[in-house]
Amino acid sequence: MRQAHMSQTKEIFYQEPYLTQLEATVLSVDGERVILDQTICYPEGGGQGGDTGTIGGCELLDTVRQNGQIIHRVKEPTFKAGDRVMIRLDWKRRYHFMQMHTAQHMASGLLHQAFGIGTVSVHLGERIMTIECDTDSVDRDTIEALVRQVNAKIRQNLAVSAKEYRREEALALGLRRSIKVEGDAIRLVSVDGVDTIACGGLHVASTGEIELFYYLGQERMRGHVRLIFVVADTAFAEIRQRSEAAEALGALFSAPIDEVVEVATKAVESAKEVRSELAHLKARLAATILASLVGEARRIGDTPLVLWDVEEPVGLKEIGQAACEFENLLLCATVQEEGRFLWLIATLGEGVGRFDFKVAKDTLLADFAAKGGGRAPLYQGNAIGDAALFRLRFTELVG
Repeated sequence: MRQAHMSQTKEIFYQEPYLTQLEATVLSVDGERVILDQTICYPEGGGQGGDTGTIGGCELLDTVRQNGQIIHRVKEPTFKAGDRVMIRLDWKRRYHFMQMHTAQHMASGLLHQAFGIGTVSVHLGERIMTIECDTDSVDRDTIEALVRQVNAKIRQNLAVSAKEYRREEALALGLRRSIKVEGDAIRLVSVDGVDTIACGGLHVASTGEIELFYYLGQERMRGHVRLIFVVADTAFAEIRQRSEAAEALGALFSAPIDEVVEVATKAVESAKEVRSELAHLKARLAATILASLVGEARRIGDTPLVLWDVEEPVGLKEIGQAACEFENLLLCATVQEEGRFLWLIATLGEGVGRFDFKVAKDTLLADFAAKGGGRAPLYQGNAIGDAALFRLRFTELVG
């Protein structure tokens, strides 16, 4: 929104939104903060980012409005107050914001007119634009209808204009959103026959310049739904990327594009079944190996003490599951890796009384920079050093 203000800087960006360079006089320089007598740089506001580019050959990082003044944030400015400097916009970025902002007006206007959905807030990013709606969901049919309508209006190449009205006149128009700025002069932006709204941003001159409006997805937040869109070159690039991905998947699965989803779905389901069967086999193998180790293990009373230097294909997850099937057990299992190891301790039945992890853990873990924990009967984590020494330390601590 355009704010009521008294600025030292003449705002040429409203008069000439397509001007890409302009000579100006420097009024002041305070570190990175530069004020000019006139500017084509739009200050951040209304969901639209501030302009970047160069001023006097120095990098323009951002443009903002503070306390009514337009501040140009310039990296290491080499000029001083009184100098004449050339402003050169990052025009590709600015123009993309203008395209997105105009498309957002059209989408919000049509959402309101055709579907009774209001806009809560908008954000124009470097790549995407988002519209937060006053509802918690927007179904696919509504999205598709909206996208068709916006693109139809784009092809009609409708005029886009901005004009100042007296507040009373603006209020009488029954705008879809309340006027949030102060003062009697209200700047209204109109997309011919589509939308009229109070706005202080910059827009293209006709809808045809937007080229294409494309839906990316949605996300829920604060009880609302946020719709995500791209326009123009970004939209074409997104479609091209998705098309290339579909073609690559078609080649991977040896399937035509119209069948690739069905074929890929079947492949994923088949992979799930294979992973499930593999997990089952690994669990059975872990149980078999552990039973063998228990049979050969030294016993402390009635409790077998198992020290296991684990190797593939079983892992600590399967070993932990297998351990829980025993009534009495003391188990220390480790997986040695390069310079570090994973560890698992299981204490069941009488084994709990012979090794209290909560009491012994500091002594056990101290020399190995070990991390981890858990709750009875399983404890696990990772550590640095030699796993064999860790298993030996565990043996020494067993009562």
